Amino acid sequence: MSGDMQSENAAMMAGFFQFPVAFADLQGNMQTIRQALASASFDLLVLPEMCSTGYMFDTRERLMQYGESAEDGVFVEFLLALSAQKQATLIAGMVERDGNALYNTAVVLNRGKHLGKQRKCHLSKLEKKMFDAGSSLQCFDDGNCRFGVLTCFDLWIPEAARVLARDGAQLFCCPANYGGPWTTELVRTRAMENGSYLICCNRSGREAGTEFQAHFRGESQILGRMGDVLLAAQEETLLGLQVIYPTDAAIKSNVMCDDLMAEAYRYQLHGPL
Repeated sequence: MSGDMQSENAAMMAGFFQFPVAFADLQGNMQTIRQALASASFDLLVLPEMCSTGYMFDTRERLMQYGESAEDGVFVEFLLALSAQKQATLIAGMVERDGNALYNTAVVLNRGKHLGKQRKCHLSKLEKKMFDAGSSLQCFDDGNCRFGVLTCFDLWIPEAARVLARDGAQLFCCPANYGGPWTTELVRTRAMENGSYLICCNRSGREAGTEFQAHFRGESQILGRMGDVLLAAQEETLLGLQVIYPTDAAIKSNVMCDDLMAEAYRYQLHGPL
């Protein structure tokens, strides 16, 4: 659908809030989010991975102390209230504790209610020492858009995005904590090969563990369904908002192909086991 044919009813305001997450400071991070969004208006917003706690925990035992319920923990209750106040959808990364299990989880809240959660399925070498892996992928629908959630390294697995695209994802929402340059480039391919919009919210700032230091580069982006950069941050703290047209991405096509999913279905594919 060309720009002059897009109706106002099809438009939604979507974006990210990129900021330097404070380590082990839940109240400080909630205050940063609260202040940044106080006067903002949007339909959907993506926050960084593990944005309630920070990232560089040295042991699973210490990380366990900061894990919360993804249903009624302090951070989730804060987000539920904020999503109700904003009448919007929030996607935010947190440490989920479920019994003795720990998950790198993105919670999905809409207008004061739970839409669900997405546990990170693909873990880095460091994360495998800390977290249990998620076992499934799903799409969410908030009435404006059908979207899936891919957390950081999930983006490196093409099949994960394809599972969601096959399930009708018009948008990929991607909380992230990365320092290298690769994901910044990779996201363009994920959007283009699936004909979906993509919002990647990476954090900024630095953290130090006992073994190494991490420098999180920011560079959050909002991408169109041809991988075109609609909005991009550098390393600054930034609330980035962009009008997108998710109904455009309901038909999976591009300049090369009228039906991307017809081609994709030529290959056997399954979600995480």
